Amino acid sequence: MNTKPILVVDDNKITTKLLKRYLESHGYEVMVAHDGIECLEAVKEKKPYAIVLDVMMPRMDGYETVRNLKANAEDALIPVVIVTALNDTANQLKSIEAGADDFLSKPIEEKLLVAKVRLLSNLNIAQKKVIALTAALDGAGQSSEAVLTQAGLNVE
Repeated sequence: MNTKPILVVDDNKITTKLLKRYLESHGYEVMVAHDGIECLEAVKEKKPYAIVLDVMMPRMDGYETVRNLKANAEDALIPVVIVTALNDTANQLKSIEAGADDFLSKPIEEKLLVAKVRLLSNLNIAQKKVIALTAALDGAGQSSEAVLTQAGLNVE
């Protein structure tokens, strides 16, 4: 069972129900928000492993929501998948430039959604492990850079 919390953000309640059903059928715990402001509030309450975020929403659109998330050091590593019907290159670039980690076009294909959420939530876990291991190495007096260099993984 996969109990990683995933936050789905869309002002269309039918879409949120559908995405929630898709993800829950694959064992995810799904939280729902209906605009960018609710998203930011939900993230404060419980850190999701990934966020599936619509672009076109009232009060705060998806682009501004991603910028707010990525500007906050505590939330910057939460992966965000932007979902929109605006699937042209310009909007894809705008999503990435705003800080999104991936992009999905509507209508959403269940298998692709689940694959991207799995990938990004696993990436989030890996990043948390790296941070914890780096802190442990540094606390033990070992330089994390020296350990990475020894392993041939010193990437600038």
